[in-house]
Amino acid sequence: MSRIWKKALIVMMGALLVFSLAACGNSGNSGNKAANEASGSSVYKAGTYTSVAKGNNGDVTVEVVFDANAIVSVTVKDHKETQGISDPAIEKIPQGIVTGQTLAVDVISGATNTSNAILTAVEDCVKQAGGDIDTLKVAAAVKEGDKTDSEMSTDVVIIGAGGTGLAAAGSAFEQGAKVVVLEKQGNVGGSTALSGGGIAATGTRFQEEIGVKDTPEDWMKLWKERQSTSNPDSQYPDYDRVTKFMDDAVDTTHWLVDYMNHKYARVEGYGLDPVARLHFPEKGGAELISNLEKTVREKGIDILLETKATELLTDEQGAVVGVKAENAEGTLTVHAKKVIIAAGGFAKNEEMMQRFLPQFVEDIDISAAAAGSTGDGILMAEKIGAALYEDPWVIGLGMGSRIQELGGLSWDTTKILVNEKGNRFFNENSHYAIVTNQVVNHEQVWMVIDSNEANTKTIESIQGLLPNDEIATGGTVQELADAMAVPADALGATIDTFNSGVASGKDAFNKEKETLIAINKGPYYAFKFYPKTMGTFGGVKVDEHYRVLKEDGTVIPNLYAGGEAANRSIYNQVYMSGSAVQYALTSGRLSGAHAANAMKEGQ
Repeated sequence: MSRIWKKALIVMMGALLVFSLAACGNSGNSGNKAANEASGSSVYKAGTYTSVAKGNNGDVTVEVVFDANAIVSVTVKDHKETQGISDPAIEKIPQGIVTGQTLAVDVISGATNTSNAILTAVEDCVKQAGGDIDTLKVAAAVKEGDKTDSEMSTDVVIIGAGGTGLAAAGSAFEQGAKVVVLEKQGNVGGSTALSGGGIAATGTRFQEEIGVKDTPEDWMKLWKERQSTSNPDSQYPDYDRVTKFMDDAVDTTHWLVDYMNHKYARVEGYGLDPVARLHFPEKGGAELISNLEKTVREKGIDILLETKATELLTDEQGAVVGVKAENAEGTLTVHAKKVIIAAGGFAKNEEMMQRFLPQFVEDIDISAAAAGSTGDGILMAEKIGAALYEDPWVIGLGMGSRIQELGGLSWDTTKILVNEKGNRFFNENSHYAIVTNQVVNHEQVWMVIDSNEANTKTIESIQGLLPNDEIATGGTVQELADAMAVPADALGATIDTFNSGVASGKDAFNKEKETLIAINKGPYYAFKFYPKTMGTFGGVKVDEHYRVLKEDGTVIPNLYAGGEAANRSIYNQVYMSGSAVQYALTSGRLSGAHAANAMKEGQ
C-alpha cells in the first residue's frame, strides 16, 4: 500500500473514531461536521482566533479560522524559528490538523519545539472557540498489521542528510552512482543548517578575486597555536591529516559552486579570526543546505525523510552490504554496494555523553547541536567492529545561559567571568571554543555586571524574571557575593583588581584594552553561565579515503564515514572557525567520490 493511501486511510479511521467517541459523549461538541449540520448544533463559535506559544527561538503566533462545525484553516502568522529546520513543522502540522480535524498530530522530528508551539497555540484557539479539546486529542488507531516490510537496491546508500550526506550524495552521483539518502528527521540539514554556513579555506579563487593573500601555512600556524591551549597528552590532531584537509578544502570550496549550485555572498574573517578565509552564503547554513538539497533532488536522488537507519547489514565475510531502516510504513531494507555514515555526532545523546564526556551531560539542554545528533551511525558501526577514536571532545560554542533574555551576553567579551570561589580564571576575550574548555573546568561560572548605562537594556530585560535561581543581585559587591554564595572578600578583590587593570590599561589576564570596562556602579548583577556545545569530536576511525577501520587498522569493506561521525583526527580540543562545516562537506565529497569509483572498479 502506498504512503499516500495509507495516510488517507489513517485520516478516515481517525474521523470515524472521533465520531464514535462524540456520539457516546457530549453531542454538542461532536467532531463530525455532517452530523452536527443535520442536527442544527455547532461545535465551535465561528470566527478567527489567534494565540501565541513559545517555540524554539521565541514566540510562534498562530491564527485559526473556524466555522460552526470545523477547523477551516490554521496559519502560522509570525515566528522566529530557524529557516529550513522549522519549515516542515510550519507546513505539515497545520495541514494535519485541518485534514484530520484533530490535535492528535505527530510532531515533526527535528522540529519538536516548533511543532509543539503550533499545537499549543491551536489548542488555545480551540478553547477560545468553545471546542472540545479532549475529543480533538484522540488519535486514530494504527494497527501493527498495517505496517509492511519493503526492500530496495542502490549503489550507494547514505545515512544522514546534513552537510556531509548531501555532499556525499552529489559527489557519488557525479561519479556515476545511483544514490539513496536516509534521514531520520522530518527535514534535511542537521547541524550544518544551524550553523552560520561559513567554510574556511586558504588560497581559493574567491579570495584571489578580492585580493586576499592567504596560505595553508598561515592557517596551520593558527591551528597549532589554538590546539596547544588544550590537552597536552592528546595524540590528536594528526597534522598530516590536517594538511591534507586544508588542501582538499580548497577543492570543495570550488566544487560547491561549480557543481552544487552554491553561492558565496562574502569572504571574510570572523571574531578573533580576522583573516578573510571564511566563505559565507547570504543566509547562513540554512541557505547552504537549501542549495545542496535542491541540487541533489534535481539530480533525481531520493531523500527518504523520517526514515531512521537502525542497523548495518553485513555478509558472511563482514563486508557491509546495506542498511535496515524504519519509517511510518514499517521496515525498509536497502541493499547497497557502498554505505556512507553521515549521521552526525552525539552531543544530544545523554547515554553517549555520559559514556565519553560526562562533564558536559548536565548542559545537554542548552547545546546548539541538531536534535538528530544522537550518534546513531557511530553506534551502528561500533556494533559491527569499527574502532572508535580515543579521547573524544566537544565542539565548543562558548557558553550559554538558561535565561533566554541573556543569550546575547554569551558573546560579550567586555564582561568578566568568575567561578564558584569568586575568582576570574582567564582572558574572557578568547576564541569561543577555548571559552567552553575553560568554563567546563569550574563548578559554577557567573558573569558579573554593574548598573552602568551600557547594561541598561540587559537589566531591564530581566526585571520581570526576578527572583530567579539563575540570577543574583545585590546593592553592593558584598550583597552580590552573598546572593551568589561566593566568598565576599574574594569577589571584592577580583573586582578591585579588574578595575585597577581598567584604569592602567593592563589587565591581570592580558585582556585587550578596548574590552576593559570598569564594574563600579550598584546595584550589581551576576548571571549563571554554562559550557555550550554545538557538536562533538570523535566517532569512528577512518583512513585518508574516509573508509571505516577496525581496531587492527584494516578496512571494513564498503563502509565510509564523514562529518562528526569521524572527525577526531584533525583537532585536539579546540574547534577552528569555519572548519566543522568545511570538514562535513569535504569528507562527504571525498567519501562519495571514492565509494562510487571503488564500486565501478569492483572494489
